[in-house]
Amino acid sequence: MAEAPLRPPHAVDSLLSLLDQTAAVVEGDVVDVRSEYSPRTGPWTVVTLGNVRAHLGSAPGELRLRQAGGLLPDGRQRVVSHVPRFVRGARYVVFLRNTGWSLSPVLDGQAFRVESVGGREVLVGAEGGLVSGLGSAGVRQTAPVFDAVDLMGTRPALRAGMDVAGLPEALEREAFVSLLQNHLRARGLRVTGTFREEPVATASALSVPVTPASGQVPAKGLTPPQPERDVPPGAP
Repeated sequence: MAEAPLRPPHAVDSLLSLLDQTAAVVEGDVVDVRSEYSPRTGPWTVVTLGNVRAHLGSAPGELRLRQAGGLLPDGRQRVVSHVPRFVRGARYVVFLRNTGWSLSPVLDGQAFRVESVGGREVLVGAEGGLVSGLGSAGVRQTAPVFDAVDLMGTRPALRAGMDVAGLPEALEREAFVSLLQNHLRARGLRVTGTFREEPVATASALSVPVTPASGQVPAKGLTPPQPERDVPPGAP
């Protein structure tokens, strides 16, 4: 029996629209990060999560997150905006899509790294802010206190001049998960749908020509289009 087609994604502009497009919220360790390349579809980065625990929805014990961008045959990297970067060996809390996708199965970049700060396990967003709660617009985060993850996937440090004692208030990891679960329960909501590891766009829709290191081209197969660029290894 053929699988039902996935509904198309829509803008994540509220907590409700975030939860509406969530198939599962999972926690897992990044046990592998590797690049794949195809002349038809370009480079991809495959992130493997192990020791997976589903906080909302369901998930197997190991997941592959296949994301657009990665190493090109000539050693450069193709970087796609709004696709989260993962640190090998770190633990993450990730929102997985229940919609079709072409660049990443992670919903709206909602992948939060677990960090121990002052003896507390807190969650860090893509820009280095700490998760501080839930609001009508979605997951609330503080101003950045950690550096962003670089292209090599190095574990970021606290920003220069940051003092652990002076960091803004943030939720501990378990407290955030409990808050999310209680929010859904109190409103009679639940996450639904199925997470798919593979993109739904055709290979031709994902094909992007290689450009000079200084150039930018729109990523095809996404509305609105997001920029991507090719950069040499180790470049910022």
